[in-house]
Amino acid sequence: MDQKVQYLNQVIEIIDTKVTLFKKNKATMHNANYVAEKQVLTRMIQDAIQLAGEVKPVPYSLINDLKSLIKQL
Repeated sequence: MDQKVQYLNQVIEIIDTKVTLFKKNKATMHNANYVAEKQVLTRMIQDAIQLAGEVKPVPYSLINDLKSLIKQL
């Protein structure tokens, strides 16, 4: 398996865990924490989208899912 694919899989796993916790706790987070966490997650997801674009064949469905995830934050 290509190293980029392995790295992308690891990043997606981390994103999944972090977003799940974020969504679970966002109602009780202070505004500053909420904004900071959202920015970090958004950047991480954008990096994953960029990495996914470098993988061949390009996983367009994953890229679309990640873009949708940003909107859900």
